[in-house]
Amino acid sequence: MNQGHRQPADASHWLPSHCRRHLLWLLLLLLPALAGAQQEMEMMTLRHRTLDQVLPALQPLVEAGGTLSGMGDQLIVRASRRNRDQIRQALAAIDTPARQLLIRVSQSRQAESRAQGAAIAGRVVVDRYGQVAQPPAGVGTGGTRVEIRRGASVVSGQAGASRSASNSDSTQMVQVIEGGRALIHVGQSLPVPLRQIVVGPHAAVRNETVVYRDLGQGFYAQPRLAGDRVTLEISPYADLPAQRGYGSSTTQRLSTTVSGRLGEWIELGGSSQQADFERGGNLHAAGGQASERRSIWLQVEEVP
Repeated sequence: MNQGHRQPADASHWLPSHCRRHLLWLLLLLLPALAGAQQEMEMMTLRHRTLDQVLPALQPLVEAGGTLSGMGDQLIVRASRRNRDQIRQALAAIDTPARQLLIRVSQSRQAESRAQGAAIAGRVVVDRYGQVAQPPAGVGTGGTRVEIRRGASVVSGQAGASRSASNSDSTQMVQVIEGGRALIHVGQSLPVPLRQIVVGPHAAVRNETVVYRDLGQGFYAQPRLAGDRVTLEISPYADLPAQRGYGSSTTQRLSTTVSGRLGEWIELGGSSQQADFERGGNLHAAGGQASERRSIWLQVEEVP
């Protein structure tokens, strides 16, 4: 009995014709999807923004298995065609010209002091062997003084009041692009004499020199935009000469992050101080008040 080699059956013999047509249509439908899922590398040129600015926003859009990197002004994407199209659309919305901003910081200071006092002084002669005396006590300049004399006796009274006020306002402004950093400082270098005594093995040596202390005011700022709202990291400061003595200064510093609309004034902060004093003695009394208020305001505008 002959035993010939058995040939495998052709699938076309056992698949019905309508199934073969359905399988063909399925393959035709899957081919574009398979082609789109194939990952390829593409380089996209940045026109206005840097890699550091666009990478954090685009990285979450990369599909599984894809990569996103860059060099210079080139963004390197390895992903499917569909994913590359998504990244390209997002990049077009991000890679726009940076907006130019004008930052204004206004620092103001209001100070006021009041003082009042009264005192009685004089000498009353009892007889040639005795007298009663009250030395004068200062109650400040100005005021009213009354004096009564009778023979060798004299009695005087003085009462006075004074008020002083001072206001100072300063505004600094600087231009910066969104996301950039800005620093402005306006002031002076104040010469301060410095004396040192160095004790050596044989004698003490005195050295005299002059050091310069930078005084002034300004601020550091970094703005970020989202539509017509700005978020700003800012640190204003003011180091100004004080009236207490040469070389002394008054200092004001603040560091904060604020948010607001473009064009509106935003109060960053401030300080308020008030002090009362009283003093008195035999036949005299004095008192007064002193107050000081500082405030800092900010405005950010877009430069056309």
